[in-house]
Parts: sequence; structure tokens; C-alpha cells
Amino acid sequence: MVVQGAVPKDGWGTGPEVSERLTPRQTFCAPLLSALLFGGGNAGISDIYVHIRDIVPLSARDWESNPLERRLARWHTSLARALNDFVRLGVLREEGHARWGITEKGFAVAREFTLVSNDGVLIDRAVLRKRLPEFAIEFEKMYKVFSRPGVAAAT
Repeated sequence: MVVQGAVPKDGWGTGPEVSERLTPRQTFCAPLLSALLFGGGNAGISDIYVHIRDIVPLSARDWESNPLERRLARWHTSLARALNDFVRLGVLREEGHARWGITEKGFAVAREFTLVSNDGVLIDRAVLRKRLPEFAIEFEKMYKVFSRPGVAAAT
């Protein structure tokens, strides 16, 4: 079955282990911040979807219908969880229905992860694609610290 947007891009693995796994929500974090930065500090969900689809290598499994919300693909749910986590952590703020803005803390996180330079230059999308696994690992560490403060991070 051919699914739009599920075809791997050059240089990304194509084995069954890649095409059958769900993309973890931490993988969406850097592109999500990048989408808001690209939008001048805020963006609506449709702009975020386009940005994510351009950067994240979505698997066939990501494009399957979510069993609990059939009208949405599984990756939409993962992205929604990342959005909610960022709002809860104070990295993003809600600015209306399906619209978010980046906070000062969000700008600090973006600078820390070099998504934007100190003089406001945004990371190139090709560089972001290349560094996506590295960013996902770093965001996973951040989640362990903030979402489960009583649990020590694994070393």
C-alpha cells in the first residue's frame, strides 16, 4: 500500500525496522520548535504539519489511523503529545484554537539546541534533518528531567 509522505528520503534507512516503527514524540520536538521559529514565533497546526512532514521521516506505521481517533494518523497524536508537553513545560503557549507561540523559555531551548543562533539566524532544514536523531536524544533527556522529576536519568 502506498501512502503519501511515507516514502523514505535519500540517506534514511529503508529496512522493515524503520518502516514499521512509530516515530517517538521526541523526534518531533526540534522540528516543532523550528516550525514556530520559521513562522516568526507562532504557527497554526496546518503550518506545523507541513513543516514536520518536510523534516521528519515518517514511517508507514506513522500514517496508519489512530485506533482512538480514526480521522487522525498516528503521527498527529505523537505531535499533539509533544505540543502538550511543551505547553506544560512552558516552552510554548497556546494562542487560540490550534495555534501556538514560542515563549522566552522556548527561545532559550531553541538557542541551546542551536535551532537558532544568538543573532536570530534559523537552522537550515537540511541540517535539521541530518541532526534529527541527535536532537531526539537530547529532548529525551529533557523529558526525563522535567516530566518525571522523581526519576533519575539513566546513565
